[in-house]
Amino acid sequence: MRNTRIYVLVLLLVLAPIALFAGGDKESEAPVASGNSVMAGENWGFSWRFLPDEIEFTVMAPTTGWVAIGFNPSRMMKDAHYILGYVENGQLVVRDDYGNGNTTHVSDDTLGGTQDVRAISGTEAQGVTTIVFALPLDSGDQFDEVFTQGTSYKVLLAYGAENADNFTAKHKGRTSLDVVLQ
Repeated sequence: MRNTRIYVLVLLLVLAPIALFAGGDKESEAPVASGNSVMAGENWGFSWRFLPDEIEFTVMAPTTGWVAIGFNPSRMMKDAHYILGYVENGQLVVRDDYGNGNTTHVSDDTLGGTQDVRAISGTEAQGVTTIVFALPLDSGDQFDEVFTQGTSYKVLLAYGAENADNFTAKHKGRTSLDVVLQ
């Protein structure tokens, strides 16, 4: 009986790290910044450029499903300004969301805000989805981030599974990083 308990304890000690770190969400490797772009992994990252009244983002991820970027959560996903998008029939479908809980988000307009994202383009090629959109520097919407050149933002990146063309499927990969938008 004692040998069985020892065997079970050793087995648990060996399997626990595997259970904790295998499968599930893909966390990124250390981000690599260069100029006005950040790569969080292979085929995964974003770039930006400031325009007179807008900031334009290009976000890409290794999926044929949705991709997303969020800014300045207070805790986990809560209070962050999100833009989610996917490509369907060659067209970009994009939505302006707000983190209404630690692990949830909803469309701004359901909270009384406005959809302030301007869709520019979207592509799916060789297993990578790329979306391009612009946001006002200051939309006046309480659920949107104000963008100021030279300011540091906590950025959340995430993407869905293959063919997850919706705004509700759980993420397959996610990461967060601090970036100064120059």
